[in-house]
Amino acid sequence: MVWTQSKLNVLLVDNDEAHHALIRRLLTDTEGTQISLDWVSTYEEGVAQVMQNRHDAYLIDYRLGGKFTGMDLLREATQAGCTAPLILITSHGNRELDLAAMEAGAADFLVKDQISPALLERSIRYAIERKRTEQELQESREALESAIAKRTAELREKVTQLEQLERENQASLEWRTRQVETSTQVAQEIAAAPALDALFRSVVNRVQERFGYYHVHVYTVEGDFLVMQEGTGGPGRMMKEVGHKIPVGAARSLVAKALRTGEPVLVPDVSKDKRWLPNLLLAETKSELAVPIKLGNDVLGVLDVQNDRVGGLSQEDQILMMGLCGQIAVAINNRRLELERQKAEEAQQKLIEELDAFGHTVGHNLKDPVGLIVGYSALLKEQARLPEEWQEYVNAIARNANKLNTIIEELQLLTGVRKEQVETKPLNMIRIIAEVQQRLAYLINEYDAKIIVSEYWPVALGHKAWVEEVWANYISNAIRMGGDPPRVHVGATAQSDGMIRFWVRDNGPGLSPAEQAIVFTEFTQLSQAKLKGHGLGLSVVQRIVTKLGGEVGVSSDGVPGEGCMFSFTLPGIHKKPKGHL
Repeated sequence: MVWTQSKLNVLLVDNDEAHHALIRRLLTDTEGTQISLDWVSTYEEGVAQVMQNRHDAYLIDYRLGGKFTGMDLLREATQAGCTAPLILITSHGNRELDLAAMEAGAADFLVKDQISPALLERSIRYAIERKRTEQELQESREALESAIAKRTAELREKVTQLEQLERENQASLEWRTRQVETSTQVAQEIAAAPALDALFRSVVNRVQERFGYYHVHVYTVEGDFLVMQEGTGGPGRMMKEVGHKIPVGAARSLVAKALRTGEPVLVPDVSKDKRWLPNLLLAETKSELAVPIKLGNDVLGVLDVQNDRVGGLSQEDQILMMGLCGQIAVAINNRRLELERQKAEEAQQKLIEELDAFGHTVGHNLKDPVGLIVGYSALLKEQARLPEEWQEYVNAIARNANKLNTIIEELQLLTGVRKEQVETKPLNMIRIIAEVQQRLAYLINEYDAKIIVSEYWPVALGHKAWVEEVWANYISNAIRMGGDPPRVHVGATAQSDGMIRFWVRDNGPGLSPAEQAIVFTEFTQLSQAKLKGHGLGLSVVQRIVTKLGGEVGVSSDGVPGEGCMFSFTLPGIHKKPKGHL
């Protein structure tokens, strides 16, 4: 560091005037720095001057001629916070005194007979520079300590804020966790409600109980109105009894607005919202939230919750209620679908009963007349000498009478399968197929068909009369659908699941995938000319096989000549069902 100070003001504290003159002379002879010297001769004057701190340095003689020494003045000046350097001057060099002076705060220790102008000037200059450096270091240290203290305080404040934020976040997380758990529980309870009225009652009561709202009610869309289905407490009961409803187009209604926009409507302070319409039964309402109950883009209704505190409802409530309304929408839709299903089943059951009654009536009333037509047709053909053209008419009458008789029998069989309870028994399938071949002898002869019967026939369980009808239907269809001439293969295959698959394969043109998909549907007629008819046969087959515990099937590549394979399964003898079918 470069010394730049050209003038110094120094105070000498010494009771010896001659020594004062010596010091002044020495300072006059110094080079480079102009030093002005002030002098006091007593301890008390020295203390007073030092306390004023007006000098750049202080020269203090050890002996001051009284009870106090220069060491005492050093200590007092240091304790008083003197910022200028203090230099102790003594007549004799003494190491102990030197060390004591340094400990008392002296910047230097000079012996009188060793002092020269250069030494004195250098001692004063060095002492001033060291003191200035010490002060700068002290100031830097204090500034650093102040900065550290300030930064520490800031960090402590930040830590406090972070700890507070962490506590708030933890509390918020715990609150949200409880709310989500509660929301999940409410959704589960709502989903378990058996009917719509119980569903709505569960919605309002659970939401109010679990979330602590002042009032909760739920509306559904009924035409041009929002009809309140359920509400909590006495006000909710009274509103429901009078059939409370809100027009969809109502301008002053948060519920109607939520429906029209399909978005939640949150009002923290209802007194400041012109859209809010007061309800005398709910006088304590201060904030309100209306959330649409949506399934996709369809709004099924609105869930409305109210709080008795301004600001008592927030975005968190809105998010929770939106999630809950999604669950409510699914539950409402499921209940409505279930009601529709029940109604459809009831209508179907009623229709089945009516069809069964119709089939029984038709069969009972038509079977005898049709039998007479068949009999008289045969009698005319055998005994009446009719022209050939008339013989064809008689044959047509007989054929259609037989077809009508088959329809009647299938209707009666279909009714019987629905109602009759039978006990399954082991079946002699070879004998059943032989009897079917005898029944279909006229058809076999007409089409010049050949029936190839497999030698392997595992024993299955079923009802003989029904199974015979299945074989008769499959084989007659195979003859009609077969090639020219028809070749029909029948057989059986045991399956690993204990079921036995029986099959009939023909050599006809086959069926397309679309035809295979509908072939067992009631009153379905396929496009092949040979299968034109009433379309009840295969549906009866399916009904029989299903009731006997099996399944029907058809497979075909649609390749002419490779035909179709119709099949049905029955339980094997080791898989006998319990009880009656």
